Amino acid sequence: MVTFVLEIIMVVCLGFILYLFARVLPRVEDANEAPIEERMRQHWLSLAVEKADEWLTAFFEKFLRRMKVWVLKADNWVSVRLNRFKKETKELQFTEEEKKEGKEEERERQER
Repeated sequence: MVTFVLEIIMVVCLGFILYLFARVLPRVEDANEAPIEERMRQHWLSLAVEKADEWLTAFFEKFLRRMKVWVLKADNWVSVRLNRFKKETKELQFTEEEKKEGKEEERERQER
């Protein structure tokens, strides 16, 4: 079982390395570049892929910004709730202490 898990981890790591290599590969420039028209004829799909990549980048940027705002709102909500609990426990402690003091004062009065 341990061997199987290690093999899975190794394959995932190799896949990640391949993914990183594939992302860097388009940055490599050839010394003999053909004019843009010839490259576009050869790679007619590249324009659509570039537009899709730009759209996905913009979408993920907006999505991640909105998620950040949601997370911050949730954090603020939790902080407010925690502060309320702290205040309630302090108030309860004061009232319990006041009750103890009040009971002691009543005992003193009754003893007199």
